Amino acid sequence: MQQASEYTRHLKIVDMGADEQGDHVLEVLLEPMHLSVAGLVHGGMVFTLLDSALARAVMRQIPQDYASPTLEMKINYFRPVGSGKLTARGRVVNRSKQTCFAEGEVVDENDRLIAKASGTFFVKKLAVNPE
Repeated sequence: MQQASEYTRHLKIVDMGADEQGDHVLEVLLEPMHLSVAGLVHGGMVFTLLDSALARAVMRQIPQDYASPTLEMKINYFRPVGSGKLTARGRVVNRSKQTCFAEGEVVDENDRLIAKASGTFFVKKLAVNPE
């Protein structure tokens, strides 16, 4: 498993690592902090879950001294959910020298599709900070 960011730790997103198909899996047990005023999971939470799952899939395929910032991402929401566990899976579909294209989905604990996303990630070597 990769090191979680402070942001994903704050949102209580749990990194489950790679599954048997090679998808990168993240999970979150919904709490009131994840919900909108309507009592449904906030769209930004679902977006964050997918962005993180796709980025983690990319990061597994690039050297450790590289980063993979999101260049663009598209998401489709299919059904609302207000409680339970959400699971996100991300996978790399295409990798070139400077970009990766990834896809993924979020399902609820009954394996119902909540959202799907695709995104392009920039593959960039981290700058070395001389001391």
